[in-house]
Amino acid sequence: EKRAEARRERKLAGQSEDRDAESQLAALKKRVAAVYERCGFEPDSSLSVLMMLFNMEEKLEDHLKKMALIPPAELEIAEKNKDRQRRTRLRDEKSAIAKKLQEERIAKSIERSKAPVQRKSGKPLMFRAPPQVRRRRDKEVQEERDSEEEDIREFLTED
Repeated sequence: EKRAEARRERKLAGQSEDRDAESQLAALKKRVAAVYERCGFEPDSSLSVLMMLFNMEEKLEDHLKKMALIPPAELEIAEKNKDRQRRTRLRDEKSAIAKKLQEERIAKSIERSKAPVQRKSGKPLMFRAPPQVRRRRDKEVQEERDSEEEDIREFLTED
């Protein structure tokens, strides 16, 4: 019985692993298909993932070959322009997010100002006072130091 139950559990675990693997493969195929479309290819469900990747690799190699033919000065200018565009896009996105957050803060502030004032009612809470700390007097502290020094002297000169 125990062996049969263990076999069943292993079989069920294997099936769940197969389902996980299948779901991961399906998700991977969706991602590759999305990138395939972004690369300018027509979406085709008959193509396998490997063929899509192969087509994208060929197109990338073609672009790299074309890029090698471009003069370095023009390539550098184009790269600078792309970087500048990217930075301005990021800056604009960041400022849009900041503006949105500020508008949300203002809206919350307006809501709070329109809300009725909440008055405190009843007796105010009284917190327990902390216990008083007894301060030592200077004489007690000095006597304690003297006794410690005497103990050290006695210990060192006990021979």
